[in-house]
Amino acid sequence: MFPFKALLPMMMKSFLSLVTDWIFWVIVLLVAMQYKRMARTSQQIFDLPEESIWPPVILATLFGMAGGFLGSILLITVGISVLELGISYLWITAVALMLIRQRFLCFAYAGGVLSLSKIIFGFPAVSVAQIMGLVAILHMIESLLILFSGHLAPIPVYVRMREGRVVGGFNLQKFWPLPIVALLAWIIPNQEVIRDAVAMPDWWPLIKTELLQGTGEPVYMMMPVVAALGYGDIAITARPEAKTRRAALELAGYSLVLLMLAVGASYQPALAVIAALFGPLGHELLIHIGQRREMRGEPLFVPPERGVMVLHVLRQSPLKKAGIRSGDILLAINGIPVDNEYQIKDALLENRGRVEIEYLTGTRKQWESATLKMEPGEKLGFIPAPSRYETVYLEMSGSTSILRRWWDRIVGRIFKSS
Repeated sequence: MFPFKALLPMMMKSFLSLVTDWIFWVIVLLVAMQYKRMARTSQQIFDLPEESIWPPVILATLFGMAGGFLGSILLITVGISVLELGISYLWITAVALMLIRQRFLCFAYAGGVLSLSKIIFGFPAVSVAQIMGLVAILHMIESLLILFSGHLAPIPVYVRMREGRVVGGFNLQKFWPLPIVALLAWIIPNQEVIRDAVAMPDWWPLIKTELLQGTGEPVYMMMPVVAALGYGDIAITARPEAKTRRAALELAGYSLVLLMLAVGASYQPALAVIAALFGPLGHELLIHIGQRREMRGEPLFVPPERGVMVLHVLRQSPLKKAGIRSGDILLAINGIPVDNEYQIKDALLENRGRVEIEYLTGTRKQWESATLKMEPGEKLGFIPAPSRYETVYLEMSGSTSILRRWWDRIVGRIFKSS
């Protein structure tokens, strides 16, 4: 039986040392800057009032701490040692791949490249099983974070599809600071030194160490590490809740298969090649399936035949307080039919403190009405689905290459100067 009772107090001590360390809060600040950037972009596109970024940042921090603690348990249970991973090689490779395409800044790709290099060329000195085990566990934690918080506070966007039409959707960008307690393994020749160590079961670790040199017993020590996870997706053909639930389940399945391959590679070296290939190729397949599903599916937020569809409702807005949700269709305001934003503005001129809204619910397509208390000049507080003539939008395309952008900029300056 695994000695959780003896290990948990030690884990808690290391974990608490992390969340009180200034480095962790620097990561939280960097996460806050990302949320600030996304909020500013949305405000500029839709001319929205400024809202505090701290509620989503605090929520992301709490979810990240919970995910980090669960990830620590998994890392220790499997027996991942940071000395077997070549962390510096992982980061250098990930950054180099990011220059080719931004979404390659992921250990799934960097781990696969390093593992294949080790298998083919014998360099660098890393453990393929340990690297791919780390990739599997990090993505397993990411899948849980996506499931429970990926749909929260989605960012409304207008997207231009490849066939040319503009539709509404949600940008599902998330960042989580991740405090993790990892393991550090080394060889202790003197057996007397480890008398007071926690006795581990015979099957542990699931992934054996490969690179330790010397004679003696391998000893593991807990080491706190601060990391971060990010998730980027877009919901066009499904609501954010359904989109993130499906993405989380697919990512969890990928992680479980990769973890089994990593554990198998620790005992059967022939499986190392399969694990090294499945890491990046399986991740790429998930992205391809998701993008194909969005491109071929039917968008949800398009102009209706009658009325104005609600894409997003702002917090603390009159529509929010009235219970009107994303996907509902506004039919009339104060008895005046509305089919676009301009007609809504004209209808609100009749506002004398009370506004009558008639609408269809997005789920059941049932007619409803609501009475709103609004000050003269106050806005309803929502973002409509794009009209057929919308000119402000994002392009539906893959992530771009930083090297390509640099090259285009250099070439542009050369031609401009000439």
